[in-house]
Amino acid sequence: MPLLARLRDMLGERRATGAPQPRLGLALGGGGVRGAAHLGVLSVFEREGIVFDVVAGTSVGAVVGAGVAARVPVADMLERFRAARWIDLARPSWGSNLSMLQTNPMGDILVKTVQAETFEELALPFAAVTSDILTGETVVITEGPLRDAVVASAAVPAIFEPLRRDGRLLVDGGLTDNLPVTAARDLGADVVIAVDVMPPLDGSYEPRDINEMVMMSWNIVQRSCESGRKHADVVITPPVAQISLMDFTQAQAAYDAGVVAAEEALDNVWKAIGRRPTAMRTETRA
Repeated sequence: MPLLARLRDMLGERRATGAPQPRLGLALGGGGVRGAAHLGVLSVFEREGIVFDVVAGTSVGAVVGAGVAARVPVADMLERFRAARWIDLARPSWGSNLSMLQTNPMGDILVKTVQAETFEELALPFAAVTSDILTGETVVITEGPLRDAVVASAAVPAIFEPLRRDGRLLVDGGLTDNLPVTAARDLGADVVIAVDVMPPLDGSYEPRDINEMVMMSWNIVQRSCESGRKHADVVITPPVAQISLMDFTQAQAAYDAGVVAAEEALDNVWKAIGRRPTAMRTETRA
């Protein structure tokens, strides 16, 4: 079903059932392995019964966002993160003069996890944010093949192979919009909760190898072009500055940081949504 038709149907269902407004959007930012913090945040939302109507993601946020849009349980996504190794996600891109690695294996794992090959098969409207390296424009993909869009959203230039689509050369969305609040608004969200897993560099973490040197340089680029924070109703920033962008053995630490940050932000989230948790949920949190 086309995206606009799905949005109309969703709105009609909410009106018919008297479901409360506003429509709630989730914006998930990029950040490599730190993206496991998204899952920690989502585990708290899942416990609290906070359900999103639309989802937008950049880079690893697009990977997690596709899972949210497919209604994959948080526990299942976390298991994938814990088991992930770069050797299973990427292969040398022999013959390419644009990248070192191609991510066909990552695409295979994505499709297997979400059980969907197109945006139209997802349960929720979803946007994957990419950047056109030829024009410097943000390109938001909301329909068509899911695998290609999500892999392109996470394609760090020169490291991962870009996606050629409609005359564009698409790479990591973090180059132009690392916190995709506007994309979530464009999907119809009235209230947007954003999760930023690329906190400002504070001098406390040094790169351990050339890959981390590239990724930390990437962090500076992303922060310099980021405008999404000021447009979100709530921004949750897990304390992940000490967590590697590339080391999957730190996924659990990132997840735990996400849980902590979500717990601290819950009151603001409830205020933004316009309702308070039940007494039972408050007891659970105490």
